Amino acid sequence: MLISLSILGNFDLSNQKKVSDLSKKLEIKILKQEAKYKPFLTSKEAVIKRNDSLFTILTRFGVKNENIINLINSENSNLLSNIEIGDRIRVTLDKNNQIKDLLYIDDFRSGVQAEKFEGTYKIIKFQQKLEKVQVFKHVVIEDSMYMSGIKEGIPDSVLMDVVYINGWDIDFTHDIRPGDTYSLIYEEILVDGEKVLDGDVLITEFHNRNKKITSVRFDLPNGKSEYFSIDGINVKKAFLRSPVKLSYISSKYNLRRKHPVLHTIRSHNGVDYAASKGSPVRATGDGTISFAQYNGGCGNEIKIKHSEDYTTRYCHLDKYHSRTKVGRKIKQGQTIGYVGSTGLATGPHLHYEFHVNGKHTDPLKVKFPNATPIRSSEKNQFNQVAYHLTKQLNNYKEISLNLIEEVPSG
Repeated sequence: MLISLSILGNFDLSNQKKVSDLSKKLEIKILKQEAKYKPFLTSKEAVIKRNDSLFTILTRFGVKNENIINLINSENSNLLSNIEIGDRIRVTLDKNNQIKDLLYIDDFRSGVQAEKFEGTYKIIKFQQKLEKVQVFKHVVIEDSMYMSGIKEGIPDSVLMDVVYINGWDIDFTHDIRPGDTYSLIYEEILVDGEKVLDGDVLITEFHNRNKKITSVRFDLPNGKSEYFSIDGINVKKAFLRSPVKLSYISSKYNLRRKHPVLHTIRSHNGVDYAASKGSPVRATGDGTISFAQYNGGCGNEIKIKHSEDYTTRYCHLDKYHSRTKVGRKIKQGQTIGYVGSTGLATGPHLHYEFHVNGKHTDPLKVKFPNATPIRSSEKNQFNQVAYHLTKQLNNYKEISLNLIEEVPSG
């Protein structure tokens, strides 16, 4: 008893009051008073479809006509007048389904914002804040360059860029071997932390048939970008190695080949690329179309004159591209026709010939001239860019290799 009285005697009664105050239930009327100031907002979004208008979309959201008219009558509402199919509209509505704000997202870069301000709407254009992040990938080719890249999670568009960048030095239908490797750094474009686009390939490194081919992206003073070797040599050549992307060679250049239809020994003055019917055929170099019509055993044929020295020929096409007209200039990589089996052909494929000074030449062995190299005035800047990117690539590869070694087997 004495101990209890002693403890109570030392207890600060003011603490009891504090505990009592903290434990006291709030008045219901106070809660109600605070709740009425808390806004009740909902967000709705729609992708614009055919025959949609701003009025019909907002009506579907439950917005009343007078609120829509108020928005339309606001200054700069003309910025919302030309909405396009595939774009998005996002609105925030209050508890009365009144528009608090509206975003028209034209693309991932820009759009129009309408925000309620003193009974009317302030409508302005806006630019999204973009963030670029680098992505590293290393691929060991098991079957094809493309499929092995897909398995490593590389987007299709990035793989097509890799094919384009290296297409002057590597024939992806002929040169690739299982065990070849390639590494790359490319950019992803983010908005609010979410990927909206695959960006540019910054550097690629190919190990093909004991050769290492490195290509570095460099921004030129004219605003364009091109790819160069570590030594500053433009990777772009006057001609692409292959006129059909990611096909395979069914017959090589052979002056003593037995013809598959005529069954006689006839020289095969080009290379046959087997591909499914309708696959795009691209011009391997800049030039002018000099011939585009049916031509006996060659079927639907195109000839392109590139210069006084060089001519290319494309046979067995299923049909021509709309731009393919005699006398029309064509750019390297542009589609000129589609794989078929017209003329003397056993199945869909492209017969491709390369003529130098009027003579047949093996397209797989001919050495192509390079495009313009880095200018001397840009060499120092390029060297810095190339050094930085190759160092990054090597660091990523080392980290990746260490991670693989740390993973326990089995």
